[in-house]
Amino acid sequence: ISTAVTLALTGLNAYWSREINATDQRLKVKAAELEEKKLELERLNFSLTEGKERMARYAFVQGLFSQALNDKDAGQKTLAVNLINLALTENEATKLFTGLQNSTNKQTREVGNIGADLVDITRLVLQIDAAAKESRIGAVDTLIKNYRTDSRAVEQAVGLLEYPKIDQLSASGRINVLVFLRNTEKAAWTPETFARADRAIALIQARHESKISEIGEQTRDGLSQLTAHLAKLRK
Repeated sequence: ISTAVTLALTGLNAYWSREINATDQRLKVKAAELEEKKLELERLNFSLTEGKERMARYAFVQGLFSQALNDKDAGQKTLAVNLINLALTENEATKLFTGLQNSTNKQTREVGNIGADLVDITRLVLQIDAAAKESRIGAVDTLIKNYRTDSRAVEQAVGLLEYPKIDQLSASGRINVLVFLRNTEKAAWTPETFARADRAIALIQARHESKISEIGEQTRDGLSQLTAHLAKLRK
């Protein structure tokens, strides 16, 4: 009897063990399916959110577009194009302005040309701090050659020396910004950008003195040359 009971219990244990393992596996499969559904819902939610954000940006751009086309004031027209560029990704802005450049309408082509230049300036200013040395040097050379009289290039370059962008700027990028700015012409500067450049120079020097971000001899020399250049342009 004892042997029979032992065998029966052993059989039952084996049976229940198999059932428990099978149930555990089914639960794991269900949990994996639920996790996959959760991820799918998150992806759909992200796509919907991204789509809403994109449509909001496009509606904003559409509102600015009529201003860019019809405004007689060159400054306001440029401002509208700047805002359009800021609202779009680089790829979206490139496609939009390239398409406008091919329009048969003169005003539309003008907006396209302004925008295409702005996209090019933005790309070149970002390349000032590129990882590859050749890209950095090429960007500075092109900016000096094509945009040394363009206020938009000066505004974006000065912006790299201001907080918080100065924290992300490498030593090489900082030197390249100074090289470009000291090769610009008076037409590219406004009272506002002069003041911003003065503050940026003071900020870099103050950060060095407080040891927040120390600068080397090349940067100090670049700051001195830029200060002298700005004083010359102000005359």
